[in-house]
Amino acid sequence: MGIIRALHTVPICSYCGGPMPPPAGRGRPAVFCSGRCRKAAHEARRTAAPDAFEVKVVERVVVENHDLSECTSRVVASPVACSRVLQALARAAADGTLGTDPKWRRTQAAALGLVDAMT
Repeated sequence: MGIIRALHTVPICSYCGGPMPPPAGRGRPAVFCSGRCRKAAHEARRTAAPDAFEVKVVERVVVENHDLSECTSRVVASPVACSRVLQALARAAADGTLGTDPKWRRTQAAALGLVDAMT
């Protein structure tokens, strides 16, 4: 007596290599195990095409120089912004920043001019 062996081929997914689900019925046999693999295979083929291109999103900071008069006019037009600037200057004066650094001399003179104008 001989041994009879039956060879069954197990269908595998063309994209991921995983096992295929059982056939759904008639029609063309499935090539991919899921819609996800079918879509991934399509994207892989599409991006491998000679006319395909990859889009990279790159973040960059663009610093544009602008005239300070625009900032000044916006601050002067807003009572809240003026208050914030004056409070920040008062804090800088209290911690000694305005008195020690020479770059603040024009600011000191402007603040004294404001005090003179208001009294």
